[in-house]
Amino acid sequence: MGNGDDIAKAKEIMLGALRRLSGVEPSPAPDALVIAYADYGVTIRIRWWIKPPRRADALDIQDEVLCAVKAELTRNGIDLPYPTHQVLFHDQTEAMDGDRARQREGWPPPGQAGG
Repeated sequence: MGNGDDIAKAKEIMLGALRRLSGVEPSPAPDALVIAYADYGVTIRIRWWIKPPRRADALDIQDEVLCAVKAELTRNGIDLPYPTHQVLFHDQTEAMDGDRARQREGWPPPGQAGG
C-alpha cells in the first residue's frame, strides 16, 4: 500500500474481506502484519487458515482471497503502488564523450549552476 495511506484502515479492509470468504476459517482468526517499509510503499502480509482436502483447493482459496483483498483496497481508495525508477540518460554529443579521462559525469556542465 502507499506510504500515505492509513495502515490501520488498510488492515481492517483486508481482514474484512477475509472474514467474508467461506473458505477462510474463522479460528484462528486471520491477521495482517506490516513486514516492510519501502520507498514506494508499505508491505502488509495477510495470513489465513483453511481446511482444504487438496492442494488445488488451497490455490483456489488463495486466488479468492487475493482477488477479494485487492478489490476491497481499490474500492476503498487505498493506493497499490509498484516500484518505479527514474533513468537519466547522459547526452553523448560532446567531443570528449568516449574519452574516460576527459568525459564528465552528471549535469549540469562545469561552470554552470550547480556544476
